Amino acid sequence: MANFFSVIIKQQTYLNLVYLLFAFPLGLAYFIFLVTGISLGLGLAITLIGIPILALMTVAWYGLGLFERSLSSILLNIKIKPMSNNAMKQKTVLKRLQKHLENSATWKSLGYLFIKFPLGLISFILIVTLLSTSIALIASPIAYYLSIIFPSMNFAVINRVEVITSYWPTFILTIIGIFLLFISLHIFNGLAYISGLLAQNLLSNSGKK
Repeated sequence: MANFFSVIIKQQTYLNLVYLLFAFPLGLAYFIFLVTGISLGLGLAITLIGIPILALMTVAWYGLGLFERSLSSILLNIKIKPMSNNAMKQKTVLKRLQKHLENSATWKSLGYLFIKFPLGLISFILIVTLLSTSIALIASPIAYYLSIIFPSMNFAVINRVEVITSYWPTFILTIIGIFLLFISLHIFNGLAYISGLLAQNLLSNSGKK
């Protein structure tokens, strides 16, 4: 029970929340960038212009993978194995490109960036829905009081019938809202934990470098 309620005072809870809030816009930006760049490269591959575009895209998404690795490590407070790349040690451009394409982290970074979009979207929807619902329930007594002062404001009205006509039910809603808030924070921490596991497995090297 103590662990259930202590979530609201832990710094990591809010760092996780910040990470999840940034996940959606970043994931959307990555998705648009990758789909546009890869499609352009594949479309122009027949003219040979697309080949260097695709090569540059692999470097770009590897760099974004490095950024995501740092972001996850800092905000989620997790340890991720290095994304080493020995491509730059090669003497020729073709050898560098070959080594880069043989690096498992190059392709795992691409997979992570594509996963980032749906995961970020789900996180954003849950954050907006759960937090707004929790706050609305917690503020029920205030909303009911305002509906008395300003008769034009409706509170808990269904089919033009006022469901709540006294103060005491609003305090029950407040208690429900408080519990929902704590449950929501644990859900957010769970989503951040899943994101951290994905980062640890996809933004590190294993196999060829």
